[in-house]
Amino acid sequence: MTIEPGRFGFGAADSGASRCGPAARRVPLALAISLAAAILGGCGEHDEPPGMTKQAVAFDAVPESLRDAARKALPSGVKLNEAWKNLDRKGELQSYEIRGRNAADGKIREVRVSLTGQILEME
Repeated sequence: MTIEPGRFGFGAADSGASRCGPAARRVPLALAISLAAAILGGCGEHDEPPGMTKQAVAFDAVPESLRDAARKALPSGVKLNEAWKNLDRKGELQSYEIRGRNAADGKIREVRVSLTGQILEME
């Protein structure tokens, strides 16, 4: 008995390449594109305003008037405890981001406050 290549699952002719249609070849390509977009585009911590960089600071280093403005803007159950400086391209302070957790539902709340105490953004 002679076993011919490509018969009964043996040999190069039946390696599976012939069964991969165009759709099966697109899956790895789509996965690679999605992964590249997530890495290059970023996920998560790119929420600073355009042209700004964030610098972590101690919560107590934020002026008290700005901490009070943030407390008034957020629900009363939010315990503020984290802060960042938003610096422009020249390194000049533009605003603060202040963040805390709502004890009632566990959600993290965040507010961006100008140097004058104006609320610029809330999440």
